Amino acid sequence: MSERPKNRWAGPLRVVFALVLLALVAWFLPWRDRLVWTAPGSALQVAGEIEGDWRTDAIVFHLAPDAELDASWPEKVRAAKHGSGVVALVRDGAAEQEPAGKAFLSWRPGMVRVFRELDPRGLALAMAMFVLAAVTSVTRWWRLLAIAGCPTTWFNAFRLTFLGFFFNLVVPGLTGGDVIKAVLVVREHPKRRADALMSVIVDRGLGLLVLVGLAVAAVWLSGERFHELKVWVTLFFGAALVGLFLVLHPLPRRLLRVERILERLPQKERLQALDRALRLYGEHPFEMLVAAALSAGNHAFIAGGVFALGKAFGESQLTPLEYVAVVALANVISSLPLAPGGWGLGEATFGTLFHVLQASTTLGIAVSLTYRLLVTAMNLAGGLFLLLPGGKNLRAEGEELAARQQDSPSAD
Repeated sequence: MSERPKNRWAGPLRVVFALVLLALVAWFLPWRDRLVWTAPGSALQVAGEIEGDWRTDAIVFHLAPDAELDASWPEKVRAAKHGSGVVALVRDGAAEQEPAGKAFLSWRPGMVRVFRELDPRGLALAMAMFVLAAVTSVTRWWRLLAIAGCPTTWFNAFRLTFLGFFFNLVVPGLTGGDVIKAVLVVREHPKRRADALMSVIVDRGLGLLVLVGLAVAAVWLSGERFHELKVWVTLFFGAALVGLFLVLHPLPRRLLRVERILERLPQKERLQALDRALRLYGEHPFEMLVAAALSAGNHAFIAGGVFALGKAFGESQLTPLEYVAVVALANVISSLPLAPGGWGLGEATFGTLFHVLQASTTLGIAVSLTYRLLVTAMNLAGGLFLLLPGGKNLRAEGEELAARQQDSPSAD
């Protein structure tokens, strides 16, 4: 039976999956301000409105008229419900703690308030960080192209990268910015097709490998907060390193008879060419170290931009190292091909990780949404290259590639 119908539905299904995830996130989001009573074994909350800046150390909370309070709530809150409906609070429950010090009142802003009181200076700083991240990523690929024997100018690498980002957003059917980037760079080097294509694959793979490595370092340095993730993230990183060793080192290749296996596979000429192109990078350890350093810089800039967004929203509990861990883990999970651009999946992951770190889930989701919107705006700027000479032909190539992927994703 033909696989074409299944492949044709893959793109729309990913979009539906992303929309369902976003809908679920929106459904569970607290849109109104909340008063929270945290006691041993339970956490109760009621809706209302915060008076003043929720980020200060003391606020006044107005209980909603429909707020329902049982006997578990402190007397002052129940009395306020039957009186003025106003409760004075001090941050961290300093004035509300029980003698055992395990129960306290606190407040949490709703999503509407979080976005309304966003500091715009943080947006500008975050965007600058994301642009620097893109610059380091382009520089990494530019150097990898030179290793592959496909030299080009840095500006051309920048142009192809942002064209890939742009087509990924606006042309239905493309499965990633790397697809159009790979096609364009291969057409610029028709005599070294395998090397040009492998530069794109290595660029993406190295970036992901360094990202997982940063996640491993961050979760181990963050104490016990990521205790349940430490083993799994470390095992995944170790498996990736072992896989690279088996593919690149001559001894395991001989033991596993990799060349003989390639000889028996369909399209062996293409696979052998890609294998030779991949092994070429193993012969340049210094350049690969530089590329790994650029990858680390890329992810550091992204984490710095997300940190700036967190501060702009008023998050004050997480350390810079914890932001590195959150961004690394969330981006690894978002890289799974389950939803376009990681939408929905990223928001759920950010919210969960913020909750694990005892920060506001609402802030985590707000940070994730803003992060993706800023990156989307930056990627849309890649469309400016279509205004340059030859832009019309590039647009036609992108649409042609999308149509070919819908009909037969494995054709190229």
